[in-house]
Amino acid sequence: MEHSLNEKLLDDIEQNKQVKLDPEQKALNKALKAAASEEQVAIANADYAEKAAPIEAKYEPIRWITDAARRAKQISLATHCPKFTHGDAKATSMLVTEVDKSESSYLTSYSLTEKAIDAVGNAAAMDVARFLKVTVEGESLISQLQAGHINALKPLTDDVTLLETWRAGFSLALNDQTLSAHNLIKQTYFPVNEGEYHLLCPLYSSSLAHTLYAKVRATRFGEKVKAIREAKNKQHYHPESLKAFPRTVKQTFGGSKPQNVSQLNSERHGEGFLLHAAPPSYQQQPEDPSKQTSIFNRRLAYQASHLLHDFRAFLASLTERDRNFATRYRRDHDFILPLTDVVFDYAARVQQQVSAGWSKGADDKACRLKREHALWLDVYNPDAQFQREREAQDWLDTVASDFAAWLLRQLEDKKHYLLGGTEFNYIRKVFLTQLKAFERDTPQFEETR
Repeated sequence: MEHSLNEKLLDDIEQNKQVKLDPEQKALNKALKAAASEEQVAIANADYAEKAAPIEAKYEPIRWITDAARRAKQISLATHCPKFTHGDAKATSMLVTEVDKSESSYLTSYSLTEKAIDAVGNAAAMDVARFLKVTVEGESLISQLQAGHINALKPLTDDVTLLETWRAGFSLALNDQTLSAHNLIKQTYFPVNEGEYHLLCPLYSSSLAHTLYAKVRATRFGEKVKAIREAKNKQHYHPESLKAFPRTVKQTFGGSKPQNVSQLNSERHGEGFLLHAAPPSYQQQPEDPSKQTSIFNRRLAYQASHLLHDFRAFLASLTERDRNFATRYRRDHDFILPLTDVVFDYAARVQQQVSAGWSKGADDKACRLKREHALWLDVYNPDAQFQREREAQDWLDTVASDFAAWLLRQLEDKKHYLLGGTEFNYIRKVFLTQLKAFERDTPQFEETR
């Protein structure tokens, strides 16, 4: 384990060196391409060697690790960081790597089996943080330091004193030397005894935020997700399910300089996600329809009260000059059709939410609801005679007539206008047309078997 981790650590140092050498290498390649003589080639190589020598020396493993151990105190490795609460907060960061092994039902940062470790502090020393976080099969210098050793670095030197210097230096990155709160972070007084309390300072969990960020992004981007979405849009089969986090909210931290908050915040481009945690919207369950005598009752009038009020005001305002197409169009589309929608919304909820067979059999006396209304609403009643009556559709005319009669009663206003048989027949006709369309779109009893 230590040998493979050692190799990965040396690879990290080599990669850092190559990043510094790349500009010089590009300049050398450009100079060699433009060189017209061997003398110019020699000059270009000499210039490169002169500039590369200090970089090569700096990134010689023992020398670089010694310097990194000296600079480690400039950073703090953490799972919880104060700067997410306020950019100027100077409280202590916390590194909590323990895992909750209990059967807790609460989701917290303690529940994460693999915590992403963040780093705060001097941006110029973040290369040290990346070095400490190099992981092979769950083992890193961080876990070794927490265990009190740095065995992964032993193959580099036999000098026990140097190894101890490295261990002591890197250990300073694990915890701040002094614990402190700050007036710019959240503070909560938590009572423990009479007149006594603890002052709690909840810190933002960058580890939890990083895990959530990765999971949300994985459901939205990538060739795999793209293929699943494409199959869904085309209604084709795909062996894997489509996962989604709906109605998330994006947070930003650090503005144009996310690296000032933390290393992981910089990797997330200063973004974080909040899951939708609002309570579900309450939807009133329909009352037992069998206890009512008609669906066109006071409850329906209450649900449609705003439409009925506006409809009465509309009718009262009409004059002889309003006998035109525009008025009739508004009457139908602003009032009559929306009122039919209120009725159909109630019918759909009864059909979907109330257990089938609530109207019992054909001769059952327990159901007080008008027979024609029950035939409409109890669409999945398994009683054979009930279904034969329903399929005959004689109930359609009765339901339409009952709606028209109910609406005329609600609109009655003899002081301003009179409504009679002409209006009754028209409203009945409109509702009957809409009711037949509603019935065509309703899955029938045989279709649900």
